Formats: sequence, structure tokens, C-alpha cells
Amino acid sequence: MRKLQFLLLALILVVSAGPNVFGQLSGDTFAAAKQSKVANVTYVYSEAPGFASMSGGSVQGVCVDIMSDFKDFLKTKYGITLNATMNKADADDFTGYLETVKRSSGGVFGLSNTTITDARKQMYSFSPPYITNIAMILTSSKVPTLGDLTKISETFAGMKAVTVKNSTNEQALAEIKKKYFPSMQMEYVASFSKVNDRILNDPNVFASLDFTYYLEGIKNKAPLKRHPAGDQAAEQFGIIMPKGSDWVTPFNEFLTESYRTSSEYRKIIADHLGPNALKLLDAVAAGSGN
Repeated sequence: MRKLQFLLLALILVVSAGPNVFGQLSGDTFAAAKQSKVANVTYVYSEAPGFASMSGGSVQGVCVDIMSDFKDFLKTKYGITLNATMNKADADDFTGYLETVKRSSGGVFGLSNTTITDARKQMYSFSPPYITNIAMILTSSKVPTLGDLTKISETFAGMKAVTVKNSTNEQALAEIKKKYFPSMQMEYVASFSKVNDRILNDPNVFASLDFTYYLEGIKNKAPLKRHPAGDQAAEQFGIIMPKGSDWVTPFNEFLTESYRTSSEYRKIIADHLGPNALKLLDAVAAGSGN
């Protein structure tokens, strides 16, 4: 009898707590917003330096400023006032962040360094790319420089990789393991900030991380080393939305190539990622990134 009472109480608590217990967030659809001229939406973020990160009591970064410009676009073109609530539940859990957006509906937007992939397109709707990423092999500055990726098993002998499950960085490391480092071991942590902490504090680990972690390390004079032999510039980041979101339509109108070459956009990149980021991105755009 007591067991039955306990189960009933647990069920009542879950129901009364609402859908957010399981990360099931929601927001107004674009169709509804066009009628009411008001959109109450939800932002979900995962900590990523320069893109979406808590600073001074609020979330700041490239993604946040792009959404601010998107808000202005909606007001100018459609007369829609966008009211956004920031959800912080999965900030330190990248996998949880992805799951939260996937389970949500309507006007929910995922803000982070989220790579657009064919597999993810089956689970999410994406904005057009807002930036090209350069994934880098990073280690403590105490580690010898990797001059040739095919020699990684020799240069990084005895080291293990640290990554986040279900990330493209994990996939990149898995490919390295398959091709060049069959004995490589992988350690998993919840977020990329924890990956960064591990490589800064342990010369026996390495990681594939997005270029912003390297730029952040330079800015903070951290004991971090980039191994150019492992650079990959094929990825692009996008704002993610629940699959089938009708907010894709105005996003496609807003986030065009002309926006990405505008002075406003370049200022956002310089403000949050620094002038070195602009140089890297310009080099990639010119086909000469390294």
C-alpha cells in the first residue's frame, strides 16, 4: 500500500511540475506570430565561448547578438515583436541541450556552436549557416607539436582524447582513431568547457575543439597549444530549432550571405571572438585557411 501511495505521489509531482521536467519546451509558431504580431519564444543555450556564454549575469555571444538582429528584422518586415525567455537548464550539458531542443515545439531556438550535419537535419530544423568553424587539435603547451596527423599515434603516444558524446568533435576523433591511432582511448565529459579544462590541466590528454577555444586561450594567455596538422575547416554552425519549425522561413530571409558580409555581422564576430577570428574566417572564405 505504501509503495502504491509513493508511486501516486511521484506521478502527481511530475504532472504538476509541467513539461519542462523532460526538457519539453515550447514557444509561439511563426504562423501564430504573424496573426497576433507578438511572438513569445524560448532560447536554449549550451556554454560555448564567444557564441553563448554566461557573463555578468546574462548570456552573451555571437548567437545572442544574431538573434537580436533577427528580432529587429521581424519587427521591420513583419511587425512582429519578439519576446524571448532564456532557458539555462542544459548550459553545461551539450548532449542535454541537443535533446531539449529536439523534444521541444514551436518557437524554440538552440544557441551554441552547433554543427550542421546531414544526421542532425533528420532531427532538427536549422537556420542557414551563420559561421564556418575550424576544428583544431588542442593540447597543453607542454605537449610536442604534431607535425603530421598520420604520425599522431607516435607523437601522442600514451595520451588519450577527451570529448563530448554525440558531437562532431567526437566523430572527428573517432575517424582519427580508425585511420591513425587504433589504440587511442576516449574519455567523455558533459561539456566542451570541461574538455577545455582537462587539456589545460593535464598534458596527457588532447581534444578536437572549435577554433573559439583556441582564440579564448590566446586571449587569456592559457597554456594551450594548437596543432595545425589537425585543422579542419569543413564545418558550419547553425541555430537549431525543433524539426518542422516554421521559423525556418523568416530565418532563411534574414540570415543571408549579404548579412554575413555586413559591417554589423563583422562587428559581432570581432566583439565576441576577436580580430583574430575575422582573419581566420576571411582566410577560410578565400580558400587559404590553414
